[in-house]
Amino acid sequence: MKPVPFVGHPVHAFISKRWSPRAFADKAIEKETILSLFEAARWAASAMNEQPWRFVYAQKKDAPRHAQLFACLTDRNKTWAGSAPLLVLTVVKTTMENGDPNRWALYDLGLAMGNFTLQATLPLQLRERELELQEREPLEALLL
Repeated sequence: MKPVPFVGHPVHAFISKRWSPRAFADKAIEKETILSLFEAARWAASAMNEQPWRFVYAQKKDAPRHAQLFACLTDRNKTWAGSAPLLVLTVVKTTMENGDPNRWALYDLGLAMGNFTLQATLPLQLRERELELQEREPLEALLL
């Protein structure tokens, strides 16, 4: 059950209705819905329009890929993320197209995830939660 939020000053419902659950319904998410989340992220502003974010995702129905991504989570997150129908990993490219360092890459990724989160919250009535990774090596197979 969603806790009642304390809102100290007026904010848009997109913001006040967002929350991070610790349990998820074991219900598949339609591919068009998933694509809508990534489309919202794509519309985020980024320095010099570099769009340095990348996503790796796995639906629970794709058991081998889901298991690979799930294996990267900390034990604490594994206890409640197992029923999530979709896991999404964010990766950021830290160099510009011209080879220079992209000092704004993480900021840009944050903006993209903000769009992703807001799209999930109200229009789609989905819930999301950020996860912590513990293992880097299993990720390499997902990124190749």
